[in-house]
Amino acid sequence: MKRHTPEKNASAKPSRRALLHLLFLLALVVAVPAAMVWGPSLVRHETVSSAKVTGPSGQLQQATAWHVGMLRPDGLRIIPGGRSDASHVLNPNQFTDKDVRHAYWVATQIPAVLNKLYCWCGCENRGVHRSNLQCFEDEMAVTCPVCQGTAEIAYQMTQAGVQDAGRIQAAVDAKWAPKG
Repeated sequence: MKRHTPEKNASAKPSRRALLHLLFLLALVVAVPAAMVWGPSLVRHETVSSAKVTGPSGQLQQATAWHVGMLRPDGLRIIPGGRSDASHVLNPNQFTDKDVRHAYWVATQIPAVLNKLYCWCGCENRGVHRSNLQCFEDEMAVTCPVCQGTAEIAYQMTQAGVQDAGRIQAAVDAKWAPKG
């Protein structure tokens, strides 16, 4: 008795390996553009999940989730991330205005501190920057007194020996945070 074996031809079903390869490529075509569009906003708007806390009356209450700009226990308003060096700060010498040139120079001197500071100019709310340092990685700070002033406060305080970024943020908040 002769067994019938299917012949291989061009119209045969694709192999399982070929299907997996095709699915992988399709996933890349979808995932990479999606990550480029939505990924940065997920990082910039990082939140900490809500937790149950005990209120003044002793009852359990739902705590508000932390978001960028909200004061954290360490005195900061952002979760520092990304670069903390001056490798992407624009060259101060390209600016003719002495105050702008000075502000960009400051960013080259204390980048790690500026990377921890929330800038009240609001650029992070537009999905542009994560910290005051990033305001100096493009031309945001050229016309923004808040960006420049934040850096100057940080520079003056570090020159006076203050290394605690929470204390520096408090001084920035006192100057630039909305009142009320």
